[in-house]
Amino acid sequence: MQTVTVKGSPSHYQIGEGSLEYLIENLNDLRVKRIAVVAGRTAWEKAKPYLPSALLDQIEEKDIHTADGHCTVERTDRLASIYEEQQIDAVIGIGGGTALDIAKAAAANAQIKSILIPTIAATCAAWTPLSVFYQEDGAHSHYTEFPESNTLVVVEPAIIAEAPVKYLKAGIGDTLAKFYEARSLVEAFYPEGTLPVWLQISQFAARACKDILLDDSEAAIQACESNQVTDALIRVIEAIIATGGMVGGFGGKAGRIAGAHSIHNGLTAAPQIADSLHGEIVSYGILAQLAIEQDKNELTKLLAYYDTWGFPTKLADFSIHTDDQELLETIAKKVTREEESIHLMKEEINANTVIDAFLQLESVTK
Repeated sequence: MQTVTVKGSPSHYQIGEGSLEYLIENLNDLRVKRIAVVAGRTAWEKAKPYLPSALLDQIEEKDIHTADGHCTVERTDRLASIYEEQQIDAVIGIGGGTALDIAKAAAANAQIKSILIPTIAATCAAWTPLSVFYQEDGAHSHYTEFPESNTLVVVEPAIIAEAPVKYLKAGIGDTLAKFYEARSLVEAFYPEGTLPVWLQISQFAARACKDILLDDSEAAIQACESNQVTDALIRVIEAIIATGGMVGGFGGKAGRIAGAHSIHNGLTAAPQIADSLHGEIVSYGILAQLAIEQDKNELTKLLAYYDTWGFPTKLADFSIHTDDQELLETIAKKVTREEESIHLMKEEINANTVIDAFLQLESVTK
């Protein structure tokens, strides 16, 4: 019997109208006295009206690190050193994936608590105890999983409803990949027999992600466009942040990333991709993975949803042209680097396999 470590959820999770009003009580319960903040500039301004005034009074300007740029090893190591010197008890991360990944990594390195407040629902970054690292130029580098779960996640749906809808769409794309990548990993790792219970929970969460998103995404997108908090929007927010995080939290390596995320990583080699969001690129990666798997039925079904949601379905949607053979080869080589998760799939994959999948998608979408 294999030994398994499960980090299925943060230690504490709160969601609901006015949930941030209880932050002082939460900090007291966690015995947190000295705090630092990592926040996106816009995220900080959007979150401040919902934060307790007593908390804002505690935060000095010098204790706020603005999450400009990317989550890099150098940046998070530097912050961890500062937190150790200043004897910080907890880092409050406020914003999207970049701010939260910086906060988590710095907290883990300094061995202090992480309190995460997502202001957009673009990834499950608030839930998962890992950070995705990039190089200074924005090219994907690697991800690191941390030994402990995040301490506290607090979600105020009204903040997310006020955010640009493109972030919600990105979260839908990134979370939809949970089902297809986890399915692919389980097929490769467990071709026979009954799945262990922890992995059954992961698979249940992956299926829930897909079902909720296919059922509720259209209504949730409409709610976000009108800045309204609705039941459908809350379900989609929780699918992205909580249920999506549980897929990898319970499944571990069999619930994390496979082909779709490797396609994303490879596409970051194209300069044209710089302004595209992570989940937006991953949503295209799902289609490419399905093309590699030759799952034409699922591919056809998803294309209908993508059309309704306004998701990318071809390389031209990223201003990448299929007649640029040199760029396609550069992308495909990065997709198929030895360390990439696409090689966890049961299919035998090389650069030509990836290019063929791109071209197949172009043919289907025409």
